Amino acid sequence: MSFDPKNCTQSEALAQISLTAANFGNAEAFAQVFDDWLRFLGGKPGEVVVVDGGSTPDMHDIYWRMFKEHKIDKLQVIHSDHPENDKNKCFFQEHAAGAIANKPYLLFFKSDTLPYRQGHDNWLVEAIGYLERPDTFGVGGSYNCPSKHHEAWPGWYFSHKCSLNFLLLKRDIYTRAIEEFAGEFVASGFRTTNPLTGIADTRYVMETSLETYMRNHNLFTLARIEDPTWTVFHTNVVGPSLVKVREDYLARRGITRFMNGGNFNRIYRGGYYGRPALRWSRFKWRVNDSPLGPLVRAIKKLIGRGQPDRPVGRPS
Repeated sequence: MSFDPKNCTQSEALAQISLTAANFGNAEAFAQVFDDWLRFLGGKPGEVVVVDGGSTPDMHDIYWRMFKEHKIDKLQVIHSDHPENDKNKCFFQEHAAGAIANKPYLLFFKSDTLPYRQGHDNWLVEAIGYLERPDTFGVGGSYNCPSKHHEAWPGWYFSHKCSLNFLLLKRDIYTRAIEEFAGEFVASGFRTTNPLTGIADTRYVMETSLETYMRNHNLFTLARIEDPTWTVFHTNVVGPSLVKVREDYLARRGITRFMNGGNFNRIYRGGYYGRPALRWSRFKWRVNDSPLGPLVRAIKKLIGRGQPDRPVGRPS
């Protein structure tokens, strides 16, 4: 029987999904956060893909244990001295994580991004149904900065942004988006000029490819408005710090002021849960929001540090 995205069960929906992540380090918390994502989904999906960016052997041991336990289905690792172990080349792993996944739907996550839901048991089935809408590129969230484009319906809004911290989308539209913006760069093995060179941070070429496709085709990402029963927080912390942050997060401690960072205008001044914004960052945000903001942005653009017309989204 063929899969019907508008009329499917939870188990049928799960079977169609590749849960995929590019990861570096985070040995202290990776397995626990991974289990959080499985609970968030409602079970193990049809496929789990993890691509490593050059972690240490202890992290490789964790991967291998999870692989032997059938928690990970496809695993790609590199040694820590590999030339692709470079934060400025993280798009190598991000691309590979999507490229070797083969289910009809991809759900990207990062191990510093914490999901939580109480109830909402049918969310995945609903989300897959929403992906059939002609205006919807993906379902996601985890935004740490203003990202709302317009209202959707009660409980949801549309965003012009998307983030690989948490993104569910069809595999075919993901492939088309990468090809349209960065196809030549990818086909060259990332040897030709990165299409973001001179425009924005070249690390974010994968996410920029997705957001550019959205803009070019008038598509949007759907995000659920957060409340204590549903949150997805990009913490931007790893290791032992994330272990403590995760404990507080699951206990729902101090979450309120960090909810809906994408829906409201700088509601908490851009801080991350468990990692408050630095004073210098706060000062820059205040300048950006002041009458001096347009002048500062014009100067940055003049000297080559400007951003594209729409934020390409890091941090998000």
